[in-house]
Amino acid sequence: MAADINKIDLVIQYALLVAGEEDDFFNQQLGPIHLIKYVYLADMFYARRNQGETFTGVDWTFYNFGPWSQTVHSRVEPALVAIMANKQSFESDYGDEDWHRWNLRNERLLADKKGSLPAAITLRLDRDIHKYLKDTPSLLDYVYKTPPMIHAAPNEHLDFSLACEQMDGESDSPKLRIESLSNKKQKKFKEKMSTLREEFQKRKANKPKLVSPVEEPRHDDVFIEGVKWLESLAGDDFSSKKLTVKFSPDVWKSKTRKGEDVS
Repeated sequence: MAADINKIDLVIQYALLVAGEEDDFFNQQLGPIHLIKYVYLADMFYARRNQGETFTGVDWTFYNFGPWSQTVHSRVEPALVAIMANKQSFESDYGDEDWHRWNLRNERLLADKKGSLPAAITLRLDRDIHKYLKDTPSLLDYVYKTPPMIHAAPNEHLDFSLACEQMDGESDSPKLRIESLSNKKQKKFKEKMSTLREEFQKRKANKPKLVSPVEEPRHDDVFIEGVKWLESLAGDDFSSKKLTVKFSPDVWKSKTRKGEDVS
């Protein structure tokens, strides 16, 4: 299956527009590294419900501890220029090429793009975008632990059929729908829920209560000595040392990396 440029552009545009729902301008800005990972997640969510087939047809590779596609990277700027997104450039702290951040707030365009994407993508991708936004370390950690990644070694192609294995028992729960909302909408929802809880507590307060007496906990010498004894079972304190650890390349295919039990 060849990569579909139009679908790649659609997901890139959609991801930026979802971030644009945030009230804080700082949170609306995404860079290429974030957008690439959100396209990867879109492909994974789609593959879960489509027998391992991805939405974009991109051939993803395990590169530098994450999923990578040069095709997707090359489409970031054209896709965002096409919807007239705002671009800001910053000088890199590492002396290499400049950093770029994009943002765009357009509710009408967002609704249009959302209507062009499968629900299998939008519900979960919305949740992840609002959760991670441009928090690079957290986003990379989350993506790194997805099934196609933990079953691959560096420079290998990713197998999205592995994502289907996690579908059993999954459902589009109310909690997932709430998490897919922007922070502003989640805040309004929580305020309404808080009001309902207050009303419930007021009604509950009018009912007779049975209060059980609670004894004060003992913090005497016996308690203190008991805590010391329990702590002593852990052994001596660790000494501070700097060590170098080397791992075999076989670690990439180990069962422990996949979260499986090892006998």
